[in-house]
Amino acid sequence: MTKKLLIAIAAGFGALAVAQGIFTAGCDAEVDGDEPDQEKVSEEPEMTLEERIAECEQNRPSSCPGNNDDGLKRHNGLEEGAICQFRLKDQGFWDSKGAVVDALGKELELVDAAGLLGDLSHKGKKMESSHDELARLELMTEAFGWDSYDHGDKAWMPQGVSGSADANDDEVINGRKVIAVSWYNKPDYNNPPGEDKGSRLSFVDVTNLDKGDVPYEHVLLVDPFDDNGTPNFRPVRLHVGGIAWVGRYIYAVDTMKGLRLFDTERMIKMTGEDENDTGRNSKTGEFSAYGHRYAIPQVGAYLLTDDSCWHRFSFISLDKTSNPRSVVTGEFHDTDIAGKVIRWNLDGERAAVNADGTIQPSNIYFTQESDMQGAASINGEIYSSSSGQDGAWGKLYRSSANYESESYGWVIGPEDLMYSQKEKTLWSASEFAGRRYVFAVDVGKY
Repeated sequence: MTKKLLIAIAAGFGALAVAQGIFTAGCDAEVDGDEPDQEKVSEEPEMTLEERIAECEQNRPSSCPGNNDDGLKRHNGLEEGAICQFRLKDQGFWDSKGAVVDALGKELELVDAAGLLGDLSHKGKKMESSHDELARLELMTEAFGWDSYDHGDKAWMPQGVSGSADANDDEVINGRKVIAVSWYNKPDYNNPPGEDKGSRLSFVDVTNLDKGDVPYEHVLLVDPFDDNGTPNFRPVRLHVGGIAWVGRYIYAVDTMKGLRLFDTERMIKMTGEDENDTGRNSKTGEFSAYGHRYAIPQVGAYLLTDDSCWHRFSFISLDKTSNPRSVVTGEFHDTDIAGKVIRWNLDGERAAVNADGTIQPSNIYFTQESDMQGAASINGEIYSSSSGQDGAWGKLYRSSANYESESYGWVIGPEDLMYSQKEKTLWSASEFAGRRYVFAVDVGKY
């Protein structure tokens, strides 16, 4: 019996009980000639986050959870964790990084996302649900593949997924429907092998995907810095396993440390094309980004505090269905089911920061699933994208408190998740060279 059916049955019994109560009260009133007494039901006010943290501190676990899955049971839904064990801190370099980007803008062209969409140089292709790699997906709505080079390139691995569905409420950028995908570099496969070329984002215009029109552009992640009085930038080397596009910022996970934020309103157009260098060339004065035509600058960061338990930032997603809106981070565990998802509340486009610069989680859950590569929170339920659950094939799990998880067909090498609230679709990507695609399923009908 499915979770939805159980809820429907429970609702039905509740409605019947209410109806019987009304009927009985009506009969009593008619016999007695008096109005039935109305019992006043007092509800406990919902605890504030501060009160919940204080309560957690009173019962704080003696050790950090780590890989310990004692007491957890596979596929058994969500199990709550201790929110007082984890904290992030705003690194406070918004102004200094922004000043360097502005200084770069005096020498280079800065473009926003809408401007970038007018200058896309690569072209992908539409994919059908009948394709072997997508055939296990349930209710696939649309999908695309990369051009032949990116499809088979072992030097770059796609990971995170977000897009215009996250970026704003109308879910478009200047009228265009956009998907963003993050990649990390594998230096052993570079030509020639050697230097780690960092991380990049691909901005893909899927507005006319049905017609097979899939233009996109790769954009290198960079860290702006003051180079002895001269504005410059260097590569950002992250696994970048997940991204969330929140307003002007793209949140990118730093696996070991926390979150880094990049500015989509001040992307930098290169003047050079050096595939083996990044930043200002001291001889020519040209700027390059390992051959990429554009770079996107880091402008902020939220990193784990020294007194926080450690959390592996494997992926991230935006939850527009929570109040307040939030981002949800989670961790990959392949030998146990102790992987957690943590909710961090937002205040507009940035995290909800306390007076001391810290950010406290509002919820922590163990999903009791292994090999999570992505997770999305939708109306209190967690959908997790897990690899290697059926041989090489992954599964999509749907979990909530007090119910066993449900599972759905997925792909080989699944990654991060993004939810479109408008279209009720869930987007993800597959990572392996020769079998990498980006796709959406109609999760609203699950």
